[in-house]
Amino acid sequence: MTDPGRLFMFGVYGLKPSRQTVSLFKSTQATGVLLLARNIETPAQTRAYVSELEQRLGRPLLVAIDHEGGWVLRFKSGVTPFPGNAALGRAKDPKLAYAVGRQMARELAPLGIRMNLAPVLDVATKVYNPGIGIRSFGSDPALAGRLGAAFIRGMQDNDVSACAKHFPGKGAATVDAHIDLPTIRLPRAAFSRTHLAPFRAACAAGVDAVMTSHVRYPSLDAELGTFSKKIVRDVLRGELGYDGLVVSDDLCMGAITKRWPVAEATLKCLDAGHDVLMIAHDLQGMTDAVDLLREAGAPEEQLSAADARITRLLRRRKAPAASLSEGAKLSARIAAKAVVVARRGVTRLPVPRSPETLVVLPDFREVRERFTFEGGPGGPEALVRRLARGCAFARAPIVGSDLGSFPELARRAKRVIFLCFEARRFPGQAAALRLLAKTAAAKTAAVLIRSSWDLDLCPKTMTVVDAAGYRLVSLEAALSRTLSRRKS
Repeated sequence: MTDPGRLFMFGVYGLKPSRQTVSLFKSTQATGVLLLARNIETPAQTRAYVSELEQRLGRPLLVAIDHEGGWVLRFKSGVTPFPGNAALGRAKDPKLAYAVGRQMARELAPLGIRMNLAPVLDVATKVYNPGIGIRSFGSDPALAGRLGAAFIRGMQDNDVSACAKHFPGKGAATVDAHIDLPTIRLPRAAFSRTHLAPFRAACAAGVDAVMTSHVRYPSLDAELGTFSKKIVRDVLRGELGYDGLVVSDDLCMGAITKRWPVAEATLKCLDAGHDVLMIAHDLQGMTDAVDLLREAGAPEEQLSAADARITRLLRRRKAPAASLSEGAKLSARIAAKAVVVARRGVTRLPVPRSPETLVVLPDFREVRERFTFEGGPGGPEALVRRLARGCAFARAPIVGSDLGSFPELARRAKRVIFLCFEARRFPGQAAALRLLAKTAAAKTAAVLIRSSWDLDLCPKTMTVVDAAGYRLVSLEAALSRTLSRRKS
């Protein structure tokens, strides 16, 4: 008999495998571990973590990570920080997408990481989506499919499994599933034509895993995607003919926990047809879930099929060589292709480099616990100050509300460059953008570094540059386009 505990992937705590972590994996027989920022200090430390945990357990683990690039980065250094899917979408080149997948795999495999929970295949829409945004390749389903398939092949040709997400597609959601449960009300034919298309391409490319989404799709099923037999068994397995690993999204997200206990959610997930059940944060929920599944039981045919799919991905990997310098060149090339002038307002580009030009930075210190920045939370500001040497500087809050001296500095400046970190999400950035829109629009160039959808918040007189990312290469590419190279 197959132990249902084999079907679990857990997120754990600490930079080294603790007794509690080892005991958890021994007692549950969980097959997978999800590495999060809280587990990662350096690549060498990550490799040691994985090696020690597998050695103490005496068995291989399906070690996974969210390594999308762009928004989702777990390493502060030591791996290539790619600008993300939106930047690749702007480049429109499957060869670049393949190269990114290849480079990621060659950097992750030597660390013992067997699966990258990427690419995101959600198709962007005109409506602001707080959970996806620039994680998407864009609004063209066919292009997203081509880029996603190329990325998948690049990863899997180099011995790291890809995981396409979030099936059947949540690009049209207006609620972040980390917070609450979204509902997408689109007719089935329209949804299939647009949002299922990239997943068809991924399945055709032989993607090793597909992750489902915590979203309700009334035209497909009254049940949300994670718990839906119609979506998992009928659409994914049946209509798309997929026979690889089906992974749930984290069952600790608000879309789930506001309605169901984690253990109950895993039972529903298994019943829908998942092979791997992910619990990333709730330690008690992990043991409760395994105990419940062992007690409730599941068809042996389903358990053994899931176990076989997992076992296929646990083969030992030969770690290929990776060149960080080549990765850096590739990343910079993509970032440069991504920068566009989204609106030509009164301020002409490039903006003169002088003390009369005020460069406004988001205060990244406010979100140091929420996001990973290369070189730590001071990394982006240090780079911008170096690249914009000769200009004046100010910080604008992200989550705070106190604008401090910023309004007076903006009033006195002859020109303003505002690096905008998602004004639709963060109140401090919204306040700063409103102030500039009201008092300094004609002398401002806004540089959108986290959300292209902030364009609608900028008045027509304001010049807007869209960098589609805030990794250091994206900031450098954006300032290269926005700011003159010489002092005026």
